[in-house]
Amino acid sequence: MIEQHAPAPLKPGDVIGIIAPAGQLRDLNEFNAGIRLLREMGFQPRFPRELWPGTGYLADTDANRADELNRMWADSEVSALLALRGGYGCLRMAAMIDLEQVRNRPKMLIGFSDITVLHNFFCQETNLISLHGPTLCSLAQSSKESLERFYQCLTGNWRAPLQLKGVEVLRGDEEARGRLIGGNLSTLLTLLGTPFEPEFKERILFLEDVGEPLYRIDRMLTQLWLAGKLQKIAGIILGDFSYNNDMELNEKIRHHESIWSRVLQLTSTTGIPVWGGLPVGHGPENLTLPHGAETVMDSRNYQLNFL
Repeated sequence: MIEQHAPAPLKPGDVIGIIAPAGQLRDLNEFNAGIRLLREMGFQPRFPRELWPGTGYLADTDANRADELNRMWADSEVSALLALRGGYGCLRMAAMIDLEQVRNRPKMLIGFSDITVLHNFFCQETNLISLHGPTLCSLAQSSKESLERFYQCLTGNWRAPLQLKGVEVLRGDEEARGRLIGGNLSTLLTLLGTPFEPEFKERILFLEDVGEPLYRIDRMLTQLWLAGKLQKIAGIILGDFSYNNDMELNEKIRHHESIWSRVLQLTSTTGIPVWGGLPVGHGPENLTLPHGAETVMDSRNYQLNFL
């Protein structure tokens, strides 16, 4: 088993640094609601007094966003780093991150969407286990179950198995094992051919996306296959791909079943297990996952186990 660098669990009173490595703050109400929830959980959020200035669609300049992450990571009082939101921007400043510091001082990094860049980069280069879960600005919209799982993982219980009653086993009746990687599909694709591209071989890959019509999802999945990234993975778990929040139930079901069908078609020669319906994505159901952790897909019991 590859050595895993697991951050220390958070305790009541611990400081969570709020970083903005990607998009700028859009909604102050979402920000305030997220801060309030962290305080109710017993943590101390730390963020810039003047918040972030905003540079176009980014929270700040590339250099300033990278410097913020590096300073928070170096701060001995900060136990975890929670992303403000996703959007876009992590790829632009990834090369400016102090990887030696990340490697030598493991801390919790939490977020999803564009934070997929950091999760996969840190996992590949430092073996860090990070938390793919809500951002600060999505906390208030998260379901009760998602908030409970978020708190459970922050306090060190990320190894607690996930019993996934709503998941459909599309292929496979045996256990599959590998390090868990992935995240947002469109963001993951931007890493291909870059210095930040993760290793896919013998990994369990989970994917989600939002706002993408079916043909674009098909194109991205096909690119992953043609790039040779799906041929030797251990398994695939598909999360939420809802095009928008206004999709009718029947439309949503057809949309997801078409995506599942395309994944099964692409991987038909591999025989790898494929699950659909993981409650992870841009909606209220976004269960926190330990990105980079050794994971077992138990298809018979519809359960994810983390080692």
